[in-house]
Parts: sequence; structure tokens; C-alpha cells
Amino acid sequence: MGTSHRHTPTIQHQPNWGKTSAAVTDIATGVEKSDNLEKNPPAAMTPQQINSRQSKLDNQIRRNFHSAVRNLVRSAGGRGKVSSGISRAVGHAGVVVAGRFISTFTDIANRGLLQWMRDKGIMSLEGKSCRDILSIIRGFIQNGVSGLDNTAANEALEHIMEMVEGQMKDDVASFDDVMGKVWENEVIKDLIDEFFGMYIYSHLSQDFEEKLTYEKGSDVMLMTMAEIRELIIDDIKIGKLGRSPETIDWASEEGQIFIRKEFDRIIYILSGNED
Repeated sequence: MGTSHRHTPTIQHQPNWGKTSAAVTDIATGVEKSDNLEKNPPAAMTPQQINSRQSKLDNQIRRNFHSAVRNLVRSAGGRGKVSSGISRAVGHAGVVVAGRFISTFTDIANRGLLQWMRDKGIMSLEGKSCRDILSIIRGFIQNGVSGLDNTAANEALEHIMEMVEGQMKDDVASFDDVMGKVWENEVIKDLIDEFFGMYIYSHLSQDFEEKLTYEKGSDVMLMTMAEIRELIIDDIKIGKLGRSPETIDWASEEGQIFIRKEFDRIIYILSGNED
């Protein structure tokens, strides 16, 4: 995902990513050991001993993942500054784009796709696929400013659009129905959680893929990023609690407050329930 960049931790007024980098390297080391143990189990070890060793490695990987997220957030100014969107290193673009996609989805659900498109100067849906329509919507939501934070937000948005497209099964006629269902059964909260999870993932992948490839090789890098993505999804599923979104007025400041609080909750979960 995106373009990998090497952060320089000693630049004045820039975040120090050293601890985050070390934690990501530790994740990769654990993933590498786990893969080797699975593919080449020592003949002297019993199946029970192998399972015990794998379990220990899995726990180490999870602890290092939580440490990586925790240090990423600390380096960017702390949980409060990140989740409120104050931090320009991590947080600002995420909060902005999350607010935009919620606002846009609300507008489409309330007014219908065709009317929303007409208001944007697109008078007909003829000849357009679901992917075409989602691409148009994405263009109105995306943050066009360049930079790592904006890239992370736009990649997280792409993930949400893929989730929505999967619900439509390339049936344009189903668009309004799918948008309406976004507001049922806390689907919108799940989308917010998925967005911020992938936003954090994109920051880690952009920041450290190149370093991991250099240190461990491309195969271990790919396994490590896949493991991080899976851990993010697992943590989000485990931590689905909090206020029901059905009572939120998304067109008001209340909606923005909910987004920031939900982002703060996701950071707390992905940090291993530590500040």
C-alpha cells in the first residue's frame, strides 16, 4: 500500500519514530521465527512443545504490535492530539477524511444517489458501474493534499469503498438500499472502526515496509505486514463496544465528536489498552 518512506528521527520538530521502528522489527523477527518453526519444526521437539513455542511467539508478536502502535501515537504527540486531529504527523487527515465520508454517506442516504449526483453536476447514471460511481464519490471525499498522513487517510478510504462495493455486487440499482442499510445495525460504526484501523495500518506500512525489506527481505516484510493487518482486524472485532451510533446527529458537531471519540477508542485498543 502506498509508497514507503524512511523517517529520520533526528530532524528538529519531527516525530522520533525510533521505538516504533524497533517494535516493528521485533514483530518481523517473531513472524520469521514462527514461519521457520512451522515449516522446519525441530525433530527433538514434541508437537506439544512446538505448539507451546508457537503460542509464545504469537504472544510476543501481539505485544510488539501493541508497542508499535503505542509508540507511533506517542511519537506523533500522544493519543489526545492524534485522536482529536491536532497532530499533523498522525491523526489530522484521518479525522478529516472520516468526517467527509460520514457526511457524504449521510447525504446520499437522505437524498438518494441520483439527486446527490445531480447536485454535483452529474445528471445521469447511465453507463456507470458501481465502481464508477464509487470512484466519483471518492473524488469528492479524498484529501488531495500530499504527504504520509493524507496517503494513509486516502488508503483507508479506499478500503471502505471496497467494503461498500462488495455489498452492491455491481448492481447500481442497489446503491440507495445499501447506503440506507449503512445506518442500520451499527454498520456505520463498523465502517468508522475499519477506517481508523486501516489508517493506522497504512501509517505503519508506509513508514516501515522499506526498512523491513532492507533488513529482512521482501518475503518476511510481506508476512509481517499481513500479520499486522490481521492483528488490527482482530483487535477491532474484539473491542466493538461503546455508544450506539443510532442516536447520533451526524450533521451536527455531535457527529464529529463521536468520530474523534471512536478514533480515540480504536487507538486505545490497538495500543494494548495502554496510553
